[in-house]
Amino acid sequence: MAGRWDGFRFWAPMLFIVPLCSWVLYNLIISHINPQVGGNNFNFSKPLVPRRGTIYCAGGRPVAESVPLWRYFLDPASMSTAKLSKETSITNIASALGIPKEQIRRMSNRKAGKGWRHQFLAESDDPNVFSLIVNRKKVAGVAIEDLYRRRYLCGRTLSHVIGSVNYEGVGSCGIEQRFNSQLRGTPGRIEGFKDAMGREIRDRRTTSLNAICGDSVTLTVDANLQYATEAALRWGVAEFGADSGWCIVMNVKTGAILSIASLPDFHPENYGKEEDRVKINRAMAYNYEPGSVMKVFTAAAAIEYGRATPNTLVNTDRYDERYYKLPGDGGHVWPKMMSMKDAIVHSSNIVMGKLGYDLGPQKIYETYRRFGFGERTGIELPGEQYGILRRDWQKWDKASWSRIPIGQGISVTAIQLASAFQTLANDGVRMRPHIVESVIDASGRKMYEGGGIITNSVIKAWTARKVREMMLGVSKYGGTARRARVKGYSIAGKTGTAQKARGGIYLPGLYCATYAGIIPSGLPQTDMDGNVHESDPEVVILVSLDFEHRAQYHQGGNSSAVVFRKLAKYTMRYLNVTPDRPDEIDIDDEDDEDYAIFEF
Repeated sequence: MAGRWDGFRFWAPMLFIVPLCSWVLYNLIISHINPQVGGNNFNFSKPLVPRRGTIYCAGGRPVAESVPLWRYFLDPASMSTAKLSKETSITNIASALGIPKEQIRRMSNRKAGKGWRHQFLAESDDPNVFSLIVNRKKVAGVAIEDLYRRRYLCGRTLSHVIGSVNYEGVGSCGIEQRFNSQLRGTPGRIEGFKDAMGREIRDRRTTSLNAICGDSVTLTVDANLQYATEAALRWGVAEFGADSGWCIVMNVKTGAILSIASLPDFHPENYGKEEDRVKINRAMAYNYEPGSVMKVFTAAAAIEYGRATPNTLVNTDRYDERYYKLPGDGGHVWPKMMSMKDAIVHSSNIVMGKLGYDLGPQKIYETYRRFGFGERTGIELPGEQYGILRRDWQKWDKASWSRIPIGQGISVTAIQLASAFQTLANDGVRMRPHIVESVIDASGRKMYEGGGIITNSVIKAWTARKVREMMLGVSKYGGTARRARVKGYSIAGKTGTAQKARGGIYLPGLYCATYAGIIPSGLPQTDMDGNVHESDPEVVILVSLDFEHRAQYHQGGNSSAVVFRKLAKYTMRYLNVTPDRPDEIDIDDEDDEDYAIFEF
């Protein structure tokens, strides 16, 4: 006779046996489909990280490079099975990595479990440490991960140009971002089999693809001139109380950037921790109203279209009935008639506004576009802005007819403005600005070459020379930038003091001060003895200081022009440019304090 618990004794074990059998059956099926599942995997695979390409300044000086970096992990299992005594390994590891022996001992005695096999010890780029750790007669039980560390050899210098890489080795800004695909290289891989301890069996390697180093990038920037440019700009920002500033030195004949600076700046190794405002490269990724510096391009249009000559006289009456809402000239009192040349020297808004109004919006727009305003220059840096030049010139209101020609109602980038001055200096031929000289791969092949690209012929050579002749007086006594004067050299330059605008409203007391100059001017110069000296134009130097609060010396001629003079004097000496006004040079009157800010 069956007991009352017989059914329970039968079904109770079945509640455990059926799920167990189901689990075993499932794993058998999976194992049949994929033999790797559930069994010991003796396949070995290791990626090989490529070395990121080096960035060089002109002349071959490295400014960013990758150096080997090793990351060390403690493996207690390997340490316990090694022939070398455990205490010897601990002592040598502690000595090499600077870790207390007791800490390593605790790690080695940790119970088996998750994260037990590879406990992080340290990372180091010291090759002597690496040589000691890999020596199996001194150390056992340490796994090594091969990496590279990016080093920036000039610190903050050139930070906006070089850029930075993030934790994953991807370029975040600057050249590091723009040429990331070329710099990063091609990863390699090793595949084969490993033993029970997880070590590769070298004679059973099936795949061995070496990593290919990244391409190297050589810049047009001169390291010494870059240092001087940043020093001069930093001095100017502090001296005149500006909140930010930017500066460009460009080669006239090629459009190559010899130096480029933007403040505030950052250290590339701390890029991710910096504020957004310091990451902006204000020399090419920032739009701003240029002010009166644009008058030289209006003058170029007037001459090119045959509407005026340097000696053309214009009535200085602001309330002329033929013109609509002309801009004023502040408290300046001019003679009844003023030539276009004098309007450039004294920066008359009324005269240049009238000339722009007479030209009409179409001619102003077309001329400015040919000079490159309202479009990217194509410089090899990410984030370049277009500037703002309204394309619908047919819809410009009549106030714009006279305001845009004097630099109001238009926004530019510093690289556009420097490029436009390069066009004037190069007799009307515009070269594409470039900051990369070449990109060369690991085998030595040239993959990219910058420079030598003629964008277009903007104006006639005769027109460009006439405009430069008018600009000569700006940096002389009586001009708006007499403080930009450099003894021994003629300078064709122009000031700009633009009132800042936000939300369509001009902010009282806040200005952006600019001075741009061509040195030497490239025009024949006659000295006091009647001797004629000729010298080709060498560089364009543009300096802008941006004021977010009221400052005494906010005018381009009183602040930016001073920075220009200090940098121009250094640049002429550094590039060994022959003076075209040697009669002005007085050895006893040399202003040596200008060089104090350039001490290395």
